[in-house]
Amino acid sequence: MLSLLLAAAALAPQSPGTSLAPVVINEFCYDDGGNDDREFVELYNRMPTAVDISGWKIVSRDSASPTFGGAGTDPTFVIPAGTILAPGGIFVVGHAPVVPFTVPGSSFSVVLVPPATVYPQLIENGAADTVELWDTTNVVIDSVIFEMGGQLPFGPFPIEGPGFYGDYATGDAPFGPRSSISRSIDGFDSNNNTSDFNGLSKPTIGLTNAVPAGLPYSDNFDLGLTGSDILGYADGFPPPTYVDPTAISSQNPTAKPASPQGGLAMSFWDVTGGGNAHAAPVGSVADVVVDTYAFFEGPMTPVNLQFTPYAAGNPAYTVGQYNFYDGEWWCLGVRGSITGNANPANVPGTYFADISGGVGLRFHGVSGIAWAHYRTPTYSRLYLVDLRDGPSNANPTNFNIIAGPIDIVAGVNDGWQRVRIQAQGNEVVGTFGGTVGVDNGQRFHSLTTTVNAGGVYFGYREAILYNQNCHPPLFDDLQIRSPNTTKTFYGTGSQNSALLTPDLSADGWMTIGSPGFVVRGSGMAPFTLSILCLSVTPFAPGFPVAGAAPGTNAYIITIDLSFVGFPDPSGNVANSIGVPNDNAFLGVPIGWQHVNLDPGLATPLQIAASRGMETIIGN
Repeated sequence: MLSLLLAAAALAPQSPGTSLAPVVINEFCYDDGGNDDREFVELYNRMPTAVDISGWKIVSRDSASPTFGGAGTDPTFVIPAGTILAPGGIFVVGHAPVVPFTVPGSSFSVVLVPPATVYPQLIENGAADTVELWDTTNVVIDSVIFEMGGQLPFGPFPIEGPGFYGDYATGDAPFGPRSSISRSIDGFDSNNNTSDFNGLSKPTIGLTNAVPAGLPYSDNFDLGLTGSDILGYADGFPPPTYVDPTAISSQNPTAKPASPQGGLAMSFWDVTGGGNAHAAPVGSVADVVVDTYAFFEGPMTPVNLQFTPYAAGNPAYTVGQYNFYDGEWWCLGVRGSITGNANPANVPGTYFADISGGVGLRFHGVSGIAWAHYRTPTYSRLYLVDLRDGPSNANPTNFNIIAGPIDIVAGVNDGWQRVRIQAQGNEVVGTFGGTVGVDNGQRFHSLTTTVNAGGVYFGYREAILYNQNCHPPLFDDLQIRSPNTTKTFYGTGSQNSALLTPDLSADGWMTIGSPGFVVRGSGMAPFTLSILCLSVTPFAPGFPVAGAAPGTNAYIITIDLSFVGFPDPSGNVANSIGVPNDNAFLGVPIGWQHVNLDPGLATPLQIAASRGMETIIGN
């Protein structure tokens, strides 16, 4: 039957993705907060027809597996006879606290609840483990490998993508784990687990993973009670907490000034030590704007300069003073995920050496695009990083620095600062400083191949001898929404005397308050002039310009503003245009076109021109 299904898969439409697997692992939890009694695996039929999975197996393996010469056993669950998944049908196997009853409105074909006393372990949770789906002939249909950190590949594990690095352990909730690893889109399978899955998500056991994005989402944290939990987040360990920045508390060990927004703020420190992470309650999104205030401090002041860190009972370590090896980091990211214990990515390149007495070398589990802040006795630095689909054994770093380091200097750029990320299509704009809701401050732009949907997440991990020395991050006035800016190109350009076709592009999007929206020109004839024309009345169809180079069309009716430029020897030019900080400009369309004044053209009107561009001003 499987061969028939695979044949049908080549002809019939499936859920998105390149995989031909008829049924996939859709969501799972492999390590809950205590007794491994909240583990589960959810399967999803991504075919347009029913699939009989009777006798299929859910298998978990690790380095101790007999398959790889180990003496252990592989937890294996055989799916009962008569289990047929309808199109889009879901099958869950898990312990009683996970699925104690049928969820109203779910699409379960079967709900199976083996008691923990009979079936205590569903999935391995050591290091370098898999959860796999086998058919009746023991062919692996789908697999996910996790806890890959520091483990060399061993045996013929069916790995799809780099695998999950770091520890995705989670705390307990009343009817299951606090978080799970789930596909961002039901059944979406590109055979790259770290892109297909959101590693820190709110469990949706037996239900669709397509939780509505819930955008826009905003919270100034002023409606909560100091010290109480902030609800709705997918929690790594303790949930986030409402704090008064100006008052010392268990979640705020040092008093700070109020944020520019005022009132309460959010903290998510695990006071018992280690790390903690959270995903905001907005589902998986690709195009998103995240805007918030964060509190920054400069470098720590080291007191203990001995090189025997973390020695129990060492009298040289004074409570309330930093240790030479202390360090901490936090991140705010989009289009990705993070492990529950927020292991740091070594973006500074020296971070693990700097805090070698603390966390030491660890494979992180962070993916997507993130602001990342690192603080040690040596430095306090902020980076904007494209972490792509996370690390792998072949590439344990696997990131691209978009901006930074931005050194945090006391009295200059410390304290409450705004951080913003706009990810839209294949472009990223990050902003440091300025005001929430306005794209002012330092602005950084980059292209990216990290375009998949993912969570909006926060993470913090400390490696500090005395917890009262921790500086857990505080956030306030959090705004998450869909972008309201657009950039549309239309028409074609015409050729100049250098046999080049002028073109135009822009760095990011046109947003109010931006000190420098950059429009670039390319393909200009060397040693000529370019004129960037702007109009508030764009004319998309274009009309021929008589006497100009063949194929020259005008894509704006009137020129309301123009900027003269001098192309470099490669024919490139850039113009920076400030945008007023005035909400009256929101939604205003602007038309753009580059004109190349080219004396080398043998035409009555010696100009060639680019295609047209229209931008909609947003914030």
